[in-house]
Amino acid sequence: MFCLDPPLDVIPKDQWFCYTCISGTGGDFGFDEGEEHSLSSFQARDTEFRRRWWQDHPPVPLNNYDADDPTLSLAGELTISESNVEEEFWRLVQSSHETVEVEYGADVHSTTHGR
Repeated sequence: MFCLDPPLDVIPKDQWFCYTCISGTGGDFGFDEGEEHSLSSFQARDTEFRRRWWQDHPPVPLNNYDADDPTLSLAGELTISESNVEEEFWRLVQSSHETVEVEYGADVHSTTHGR
């Protein structure tokens, strides 16, 4: 690892990347590039993902809820609460067998898309 100062004699065992090596290989912080989206296509992708996810992993039905609650949302025909989402998050965190892959837009290059 000659790029570090001082250089390392061996590559660390964990998945590890230094900024110089990533920049030199054309990679982007070790992540794969996702699809290109407009805001509306990304929203449509999210809507379809949520519909399919909750259809395959139905939440506990809500009893006596306030229809004007801003934390409620529809996923297909199901009403999903903020608590449902949090419970599902922790269920996935604790599961050693089930995984989910998400695509998000937090790593947008400011040099390409403004400052």
